[in-house]
Amino acid sequence: MQDRERQFERLFHSEYGRMYRAAHILLGDEDEAKDAVQDVFARLWDGNVTLREESQRAFMLTCVRNRCLNIIAQRRSQQESTLQVAMDSTEGETETWQDMSDDELTMMVQQYIDERLTPQTGRVIRMRFDDEKSYKDISNSLGISLSAVNKHIVQGLRKLRHQFNKREV
Repeated sequence: MQDRERQFERLFHSEYGRMYRAAHILLGDEDEAKDAVQDVFARLWDGNVTLREESQRAFMLTCVRNRCLNIIAQRRSQQESTLQVAMDSTEGETETWQDMSDDELTMMVQQYIDERLTPQTGRVIRMRFDDEKSYKDISNSLGISLSAVNKHIVQGLRKLRHQFNKREV
């Protein structure tokens, strides 16, 4: 394992709990809090940010806070859009995901994965959730790092949630 990966892993283990708690307080939702923290780590991993030891904790918490504020703003925007669609609807009803069968939803999700995600992200998502493989198994099977597996899952789930949450009423 390279020095950068080791440093990143130590940082992840030392700061994740604190960052998660802050995100959970701001968002009030466990899954969104986990996603927010993973997004921050994915962006740090992808970027060329050099963290100074003395300020990394404050920087990481600021990144999580900013990500949470963006999520809250997106929620508001989605709620306003949904309200507008509901008001503009000539039939007075908007179909929700709750009205669809599990098979219909599954088919729509699979179609979205096939058509809208990159082939590698789609492969990783399917291996994780359809085949129930661990991150390590996926990493070994595809010859990519654990961080890359995490990045694909975070990005794939973010896109799926965005696509399917925006249609809820």
